Amino acid sequence: MPAKKSPAGPGKSERLKAATVANPVRAEDVAQPPKPPKAGSAEPSTPARLPFRRPQPLNFAGVGRNDICPCGSGKRFKNCHGH
Repeated sequence: MPAKKSPAGPGKSERLKAATVANPVRAEDVAQPPKPPKAGSAEPSTPARLPFRRPQPLNFAGVGRNDICPCGSGKRFKNCHGH
């Protein structure tokens, strides 16, 4: 008996061509995730954290209502911290 073709749909090569046209990104183009460093590496895996420093206090004593706010927002003092 001769082998019959499946009338259900296109063959594997035709499906592959259709998939390539629909998705032009190749497997080589996809970036691989970074590999973890080896245990004996010279660089530490986590950088040393700096000690916590409190922000410098702002002196609002000599600021007028219509002056620029010393907090650095760029707004006038009356619209920022002058409430």
